[in-house]
Amino acid sequence: MTNKIIRTILYPVLVIGITAGLLSAAYAATNSNIHPEAKWAWSTNAGWINFNPPDGGVTVCDDHLEGYAWGENVGWIRLGTYTGGGAHTYGNTSAVDYGVNRGEDGALSGYAWGTDVGWINFSPDDGGVTIDPLSGDFSGYAWGENVGWINFNRSGPVPYKVSLLLYRVYLSLVIKGA
Repeated sequence: MTNKIIRTILYPVLVIGITAGLLSAAYAATNSNIHPEAKWAWSTNAGWINFNPPDGGVTVCDDHLEGYAWGENVGWIRLGTYTGGGAHTYGNTSAVDYGVNRGEDGALSGYAWGTDVGWINFSPDDGGVTIDPLSGDFSGYAWGENVGWINFNRSGPVPYKVSLLLYRVYLSLVIKGA
């Protein structure tokens, strides 16, 4: 009986521990917590924007975003000037303190910058981008004067989205009952 209880408790803890270790190794290797298969946003003027490219990547922290997205037609887009992880809020008051903040409700605000595209607003008047707290999926639209609207989630004939890696692994563990 005791062995059964130990196996019942130990197995899920072991699976979660190994998964967390693998995820942290993957995170360190890619410097991004964006899902490798759900990493695309689309702009009619800029084309595909990759939030988890091989030589960069966006990291979503509890209160801000860091790192770089890549667009073949527009080059690198920097999501913020801060690179330390942990807690941080961008002031968006100057060219040295810009970036994308994340509210407790998942709403993004602030500005990204690309040398070839200029400023990209993540909370424009007629749009806005949010991250669903349960699924980790991005949704909505950012706006850049030089690139137009950037869509983060679309279903239909050519579906695409940007989504967090950790949420998807956690949800699959919960669904499988690990």
